[in-house]
Amino acid sequence: MTNELAVGSVFIAAAPVTATIALILALICHRVLIAVKLYRWIWHPVLFDTALFVIFWALVSLYPLPPFLTAGNLP
Repeated sequence: MTNELAVGSVFIAAAPVTATIALILALICHRVLIAVKLYRWIWHPVLFDTALFVIFWALVSLYPLPPFLTAGNLP
């Protein structure tokens, strides 16, 4: 797997894209945890949010990208 995404004919590094997706997922999960009032049981919410972001980023990075975005499929 390459570390670049092909958008049109422009190559974009995969790390900022996957980090942005992970950040959006972490923010959604953060809002849900606030609504459920689960943060009152968590000792250090900022550390928990950071760990949640890292877990989401690892999952998004390991998930295979769609074939039309990978750099190897350019004509």
